[in-house]
Amino acid sequence: MSNMFTSKNPAGVVVGQTGAIFGLLAVGAVNAHMNGIQAMRQARESNNSYQLRYQLGQAINHCQSVMDIAVAQASEIEQLKSENARLRVASATYLAAARRKAAA
Repeated sequence: MSNMFTSKNPAGVVVGQTGAIFGLLAVGAVNAHMNGIQAMRQARESNNSYQLRYQLGQAINHCQSVMDIAVAQASEIEQLKSENARLRVASATYLAAARRKAAA
């Protein structure tokens, strides 16, 4: 690199050296900016991941409670079916007894 004090074109040397310095500074600033944008995107993705994980947990808990209710209702339906069958047999027996009594 030439020296501005010994060059025949000192202004050109200063412009070239200053341009090189500012060029390197600009490249460094652009790299820092791009790294910052990448870090921001990763932080946003991480935050979204935590939110989605929380929402998934909430959905799983809600589904579990709905499933528990469904299982309890299915059990109650089976009990009601057996009670209904028992009452049909009892009413048929009472109806037959009433018909016999009425016929006699």
